[in-house]
Amino acid sequence: MGYYTRVLCVTKNKPTVQNILCFLTANGVEVRSNLNERDLQTKDWNHFELVYDENSPPLLVELNLVGNSDGLAEEELEELLGYIGTPNFYELKKKKVIGHLKRTKYIICVQLPIHAMKDKGHDVNGKLMQYFQRNFSGMIQIDRKGFYNGSELLLEL
Repeated sequence: MGYYTRVLCVTKNKPTVQNILCFLTANGVEVRSNLNERDLQTKDWNHFELVYDENSPPLLVELNLVGNSDGLAEEELEELLGYIGTPNFYELKKKKVIGHLKRTKYIICVQLPIHAMKDKGHDVNGKLMQYFQRNFSGMIQIDRKGFYNGSELLLEL
């Protein structure tokens, strides 16, 4: 069973997979994907395998576009909103997270194979999450933990 991290992005801009790989490489991580050269260059990708260690399973990266993912993005957003619930008057962080979820244009979802993942895999995933959070107006969500703005926990689940 996988463990998931997500970045909920409110911008319509999306990177190519090549841009993602270049960012990770520039930040000291040697990675590759399973995509061919043409697919690396398109912004219309929806999933790829991020290989960080030849002896470990890859990170499975998926892009779910609101309005164009057979309802998957909308389903995930509704599920997350359900976990959060209705905020009380003074629950400002909860309101901030809900506002972000309602403005989300796409979700980057990363399945981590925690049963066979090395520390390096966690580092790669962290850098990947930061890339989307910083460059695409993202908010990070980690299964069974909560919502983050960078390393700051905004709302615990």
